[in-house]
Amino acid sequence: MSVLDWSFVLLLSSTLLFSLFGFLFFISSFRTGRKYKAVKKKRPPKNKKKRRQFLRLRKQLEKKRKKQLFRSVLLLLIAGLSLGTGLYSRYYQQNHLPSEDSEALVQSYYLLDEAQLQINNIAAGENPQKSIKNLQEITSRLASYGARRASLSLAEDGQNLLNRHFTLLRELGVNLNGQTVDSLANQATAESYLKDIEKVQESQSSVFKRFSVNEQALKKQQ
Repeated sequence: MSVLDWSFVLLLSSTLLFSLFGFLFFISSFRTGRKYKAVKKKRPPKNKKKRRQFLRLRKQLEKKRKKQLFRSVLLLLIAGLSLGTGLYSRYYQQNHLPSEDSEALVQSYYLLDEAQLQINNIAAGENPQKSIKNLQEITSRLASYGARRASLSLAEDGQNLLNRHFTLLRELGVNLNGQTVDSLANQATAESYLKDIEKVQESQSSVFKRFSVNEQALKKQQ
């Protein structure tokens, strides 16, 4: 389990405990309040000693009731805070990429651009042997990133979207890795694979949008 998983479990457990003790103190304050009202309705004894004892008891009951009510409210507020924090941590976890998925997504972003460049170089006849070697390295890495599965901590729609993207990366990487200089020198074949890359990039844009990835910041780092 990740740190966020543990934090969610601990915060949820804390919420239950604080709520339980908060309600127990509330029930206790209610019972003490009933005793206080019963004593308050009675007339103080005329005997001075008994009168002092009576007034002391009434004062103690009132003080005890207020203390129990204060503790109840405080514990319930802490429970609410724990619950809110726990729900936020869960929301954050479901809608933000773990470091491993984020790394795969960012690296594949640059690799797709590089793959386009190498295909264009081969099609143009610019140092094709070097370009095909570079392309094979790039596509091997793409296929490797595509073999991933999205983290189970993500929301279901996010998992499905990311897994579809990884599948496209894997298929593109495997298919392109098997190409030769001769096949990619053919204009129709080169254009076909460039369209495949554009399809993957469209999927990539959807993933970026879903997980609020700043593509402009990535472009500046190229």
